[in-house]
Amino acid sequence: MMKKILYGLTLMAAMASCTEDYKDWASPVNNPQEPTKSVEVSVTSAGSINLANAEESIQLFTPSVVVSDEAVSTYTVELYADAEGARKELTADSEGKVLTVDLQDAVVSLCGARPVERSLFMDITCLTNVAGQSIQNFSKNVAIKITPEAPFIDPAGYYVVGNIDGWTCTRVDDYHMVNNGGDVYENPEFSVTIAAVAGVDPYEVKFVPSSAFKEDGTIENWGIALSALPDVDEIANKGSFSYNNAGGNIKFAAAEGAKFYTIKANLLEGTYEVTSLSFNPFVYFIGATDGWSNAEQKLALTDDSGIYTGYLYCADPNGWGNEFKFQKVPGDWGTEINSGHMTGGISGDFADGGGNFKATAGEGVYYVTLNLNANTLNGIFVNKMGIIGDFNGWGGDVEMTWNATDYCFEATGAGVTANGWKFRINADWGINLGANDSAEPSTVLDDLVANGKNLGVAGNTIKLYPTRKTSDKIYCTVE
Repeated sequence: MMKKILYGLTLMAAMASCTEDYKDWASPVNNPQEPTKSVEVSVTSAGSINLANAEESIQLFTPSVVVSDEAVSTYTVELYADAEGARKELTADSEGKVLTVDLQDAVVSLCGARPVERSLFMDITCLTNVAGQSIQNFSKNVAIKITPEAPFIDPAGYYVVGNIDGWTCTRVDDYHMVNNGGDVYENPEFSVTIAAVAGVDPYEVKFVPSSAFKEDGTIENWGIALSALPDVDEIANKGSFSYNNAGGNIKFAAAEGAKFYTIKANLLEGTYEVTSLSFNPFVYFIGATDGWSNAEQKLALTDDSGIYTGYLYCADPNGWGNEFKFQKVPGDWGTEINSGHMTGGISGDFADGGGNFKATAGEGVYYVTLNLNANTLNGIFVNKMGIIGDFNGWGGDVEMTWNATDYCFEATGAGVTANGWKFRINADWGINLGANDSAEPSTVLDDLVANGKNLGVAGNTIKLYPTRKTSDKIYCTVE
């Protein structure tokens, strides 16, 4: 009986509790929403900037931020020359300043290094943090003009002057440093190969721009010569130079057995390098092709190992036999190279003609490798010179025709594009020609080398001049 009474009391208590007011804990708690923060941002362009001699950071724009609460703003800048073209991203601080080196790199990437004023645009994103809220604002198409930092580079080249000619300080063609072609601010390397001078050690020189000379060939303006670094007096075959004749002579050592020295200077980096050569820079082809009278076609020294390569047109217009020799000095039979010198062998499409070399595949162009260290000669007949690239999906070759009058391969209606293409022989990548350049695709057409960079010039009519008959370089034209 007692259990029943207790159960009853418990039930009554439970029923009584249900009559009290209660809160539904399943319903969410609604706190009042904070008002959205308002930020007004405007930017004022720096207008015009010259990066020459700029400090570590530079004012790109001046921001104005209007906000009621304390805020922190950061900026991202997209720099561009064309709304549809490439863009470079920069990070600006709260004052609108960017690192000068980053801005220089961006401008050069978009427009090149030539030190002329460039008209550019900025898309600026401002990210403002206000009391925990992140708010974005945008400023589009903000105009700015920027001049990149770069030294003066004379496109007409530089002359090496010094004790190589007794400091006559005159313009000597054999000492003319020239560029490979194209925009000198995109391809700033100049070079020349000079003959060794007996009794000179060390060599002491300066590099004088063509524009520093008067019409009579003497130097008028020493102030723009390239010299050694200030307070540096050392003998080095590799180093840096100063602009505006700020130092003494550039000195390099004579090398035992050297016949020539190749001098290269990078006018943007301010560096030079001298390489000694114990072989002649070229050997010259002479034979039945031009009646054994003109040593105009030539092979070039690949490096100082004595290997020469190039293309030669071999023919027999007079019925004398398709034969030839080489000369180290054009027209000098005392420097001839004949089949008797090739103790290492003659191979490919060339053979021993009893003193002469013989082209066994008939009239046409041959790719030639002459090794004067191993004394070997190899010739590969060019059955087909082709053009291959992005324009045809890198599949198949546009075949070129040999023009024996102008010593060039020709193709019309090729349709090559700026996206990259090359020359190759016999539909094989084993022997191909591209630009001697660091950029790819390249616009440098005046210096083509084996396994060079893809070419990036669009056109339909292409002419390739491979034999070095009229130039020390293999080159092509595109129209």
